[in-house]
Amino acid sequence: MSITVIDERGRIVIPSRVRRKLKIKEGDHFLVVNVRDDMIVLKKIDIRELVKSIVEEIAKSRIDLDAILNEVEREANIIAKKKIEEISSRY
Repeated sequence: MSITVIDERGRIVIPSRVRRKLKIKEGDHFLVVNVRDDMIVLKKIDIRELVKSIVEEIAKSRIDLDAILNEVEREANIIAKKKIEEISSRY
């Protein structure tokens, strides 16, 4: 167990023995999860592996990304049109 502090820029130093044990190096990515008011969890993640697994899951599930994109775009256009009409009706 170690105690560390946050610096003036909001950075937390992970003690060197922890970094060595977990093979943490400059440029590594972490997921930060707020577990409760006084606790966070840092999870080391490999972005390339994460993207690769997402792509594999999409391929397995046969999700039609183009159809989803088209639906999202259609809904965004409807919302935008309503917002424009709402703003225009004020003037």
